[in-house]
Amino acid sequence: MAASGYTDLREKLKSMTPYREPNYSKSSNNSTNKTSDYGAGESRKRKYQDSEEEYSDYEEHLRREEAAQKVKSGIRQIKLFSSEECVKIEAKIEEVVSRAEKGLYREHTVDRAPLRNKYFFGEGYTYGSQLQKRGPGQERLYPRGDVDEIPDWVRELVIQKLVDQRVIPEGFVNSAVINDYQPGGCIVSHVDPIHIFERPIVSVSFFSDSALCFGCKFQFKPIRVSEPVFFLPVKRGSVTVLR
Repeated sequence: MAASGYTDLREKLKSMTPYREPNYSKSSNNSTNKTSDYGAGESRKRKYQDSEEEYSDYEEHLRREEAAQKVKSGIRQIKLFSSEECVKIEAKIEEVVSRAEKGLYREHTVDRAPLRNKYFFGEGYTYGSQLQKRGPGQERLYPRGDVDEIPDWVRELVIQKLVDQRVIPEGFVNSAVINDYQPGGCIVSHVDPIHIFERPIVSVSFFSDSALCFGCKFQFKPIRVSEPVFFLPVKRGSVTVLR
């Protein structure tokens, strides 16, 4: 931009937009002929309003494109687990669900919500409606021992493969969370608390294909969601690394 003599994108867009500053000293006969319901001055005003909307739409498009590029720059995806490995791991996850239903885990290991259950291992933390004081940065780790330790099968079948494939270094993981979504279940827009998580955050998907959507705004009762800034398909057996 600077090389072209512009230090602000708005200045460049303004110079490129023909109707930002109409030349009122010139005739508007063409406009008048095409808009018989308006006088010449009203026609110019309509063009000016249209250009304002186009300018605003273009700004929004650029903003969303910039946001999408930022998201993409921080994502790495790898197809790592075979179908056979997925089946084996999914059977272990079903065992976790069964144990939870029998009440065999500590109180804060299991967090239940409509269409989604969450299982904390190693470390667990408060969030959402559990917070005494709402807002980003208020999330807190549970005291040591409030959640169960990471199961051996998670270390052997999942974490070790991530280490072997150089996705993460040895000893990086001290927390493993299983999100069990029912049909139609999802997790609402959120930012993983930066004071708790060390980047990268690594997720592995099992049971089915899904998607991650970035930049969505949620409304509830009924649940509605805006168009995402960036849509990321997530395949079964794939690893997604968020930096």
